[in-house]
Amino acid sequence: MPLKATSVRLDDETLARIGQMAEAMDRPRAWLMAEAIKQYVSREEWFIREVEQGLAAADDNRVINHADLKARWEAKRAAQMD
Repeated sequence: MPLKATSVRLDDETLARIGQMAEAMDRPRAWLMAEAIKQYVSREEWFIREVEQGLAAADDNRVINHADLKARWEAKRAAQMD
């Protein structure tokens, strides 16, 4: 996929830190920034999907109360200790 030039404004301290990381990794600064943005977007997309699934589960009353979940978890841990 071809890259499209874009501009990101960063403060001097953050830019210097990115430069240091890029140098330590022997990568161009632009590569490191692009990789960081890709990872951030992927993580945020995952989070949004998980929240939407949780809201749908709550809307459908597919939830478990805290006491029941805690009891299940403690039973599972106890079984693993044996």
